[in-house]
Amino acid sequence: MNGIHDLGGIDGMGPVGPTAWEPPYHAEWEKAAWALFPFAARAGMFGLDEFRKHLEGMHPLHYLTAFYYEHWVDAVERIGCEKGHWTREELDKRTAYYLQYPDAPLPPNDDPALVDFADWAVKNGFPAARPIEAAPKFRIGDKVVVDASVPRHHHRRPRYAMGRVGEIVMHHGAHVFPDTTAAGGGETAEHLYTVRFAQSELYGAEHADPNACQHVDMWEPYITLARS
Repeated sequence: MNGIHDLGGIDGMGPVGPTAWEPPYHAEWEKAAWALFPFAARAGMFGLDEFRKHLEGMHPLHYLTAFYYEHWVDAVERIGCEKGHWTREELDKRTAYYLQYPDAPLPPNDDPALVDFADWAVKNGFPAARPIEAAPKFRIGDKVVVDASVPRHHHRRPRYAMGRVGEIVMHHGAHVFPDTTAAGGGETAEHLYTVRFAQSELYGAEHADPNACQHVDMWEPYITLARS
């Protein structure tokens, strides 16, 4: 679905304001929030695409006003509630306890193997390349158009590229298809391509640098050959 997370090309959001250097965490709680993802993933609660689906399913106002790692906490909480790992009442009760007793110790849970896994995940990530028997439908140099339909499920097609024509410049083999895995349907693999778009194609000639282009990774089901 199209959601508030898909901000590319939207007007009125203000300047990005990049800084030369920004610390990875702005508060101690953010470190614990980061750890929720590899720990819960190792426990089999969810995979990357299901996690992204819940990140992007936040209420739009909350999404825009929350700190970055609030998104992570919100997603893990909702996944856990949906799958019966805990209830909202349990979360609220535990939160109220630590608000009342902020110096109370956390329950001990020494698990060196879990710490080792988190360390490995930071250094290696979660590779998404997969084998596939089907041959790729497209070749480098093909002109393709991005599907402009709006599905009701999670997907990775940026809104600004829907219906636009670009050129395939790279083929990455097959990767996990997020539309399927985010829905809990198990892993399927689809060919993945890098597609180059002229900025004028994406944003209109009056707003684009005529010499600039943009590269977007697209899974095979997202694209079709463009009419010549």
